[in-house]
Amino acid sequence: MQHPLSDPAADDSLTRIDAVPLYTQMKQRLRAEIADGRYAEGGLLPTEAQLGEIYGVSRITVRRAISELQDEGVLEKRHGKGTFVTVQRIESSLVKLDGFSETYSAIGVEHHSEIQSVSEGPAHAATAAALRIEPGAPVLTVRRLISTRKGPLTLDTSQFDSRLFPGLADLLHDDVSIYRLLRTHFGRVLEHATRKINVRLAGQAERQVLACNAGEPLFDMEKVVFDGAMVPLQRSVLLTPCNRITLTIRV
Repeated sequence: MQHPLSDPAADDSLTRIDAVPLYTQMKQRLRAEIADGRYAEGGLLPTEAQLGEIYGVSRITVRRAISELQDEGVLEKRHGKGTFVTVQRIESSLVKLDGFSETYSAIGVEHHSEIQSVSEGPAHAATAAALRIEPGAPVLTVRRLISTRKGPLTLDTSQFDSRLFPGLADLLHDDVSIYRLLRTHFGRVLEHATRKINVRLAGQAERQVLACNAGEPLFDMEKVVFDGAMVPLQRSVLLTPCNRITLTIRV
């Protein structure tokens, strides 16, 4: 997108006869243009001098507008790098048992789940312990990428006891709710879950899939879900860049 600074015909100047102070006008303009995608989430803003030229205001006005947007969490300054548009995080509850489809639909977030791979193989020690099966027993491994309109959000690697869910692989498609399948096709209702959360840095493969930066921290969450009889139904490992979600607990 061509920037107005390089387009002599563009006129983004703020009005000086408006009763609203110029710094407030600039805040409102920046908010609107972030919402319209002119300045992308996570993207770098022009310099204060450039913004002053674009909007026809002084650097003092620019600095005050940016400072207030920083206080409101819309912008963030990074020392030596400039001012960036803050990535607006999605709130995710650690208490609810809903899957991605139910969670994001409930809060009005458009989302898409893409099947990356489906395979069957022997259970390794961690998976066998979580699913309470013997090591080497057959497990189905499903790798999905969950995205919103803003881009990749979570890489989900889920594992199931193949003997408990025969034919599950044939039912899996993009944007299909796995939890709904477990409930409607196999009669298994999720009633309990455990979660273990760590933070680690993204590896090369994860950076490519999740479109995050080198050294960016990820939430690394292991989740095991159970039915009412405490039979383990699924073990999943969820990798999400920390700046894209807020994990909440309400009691």
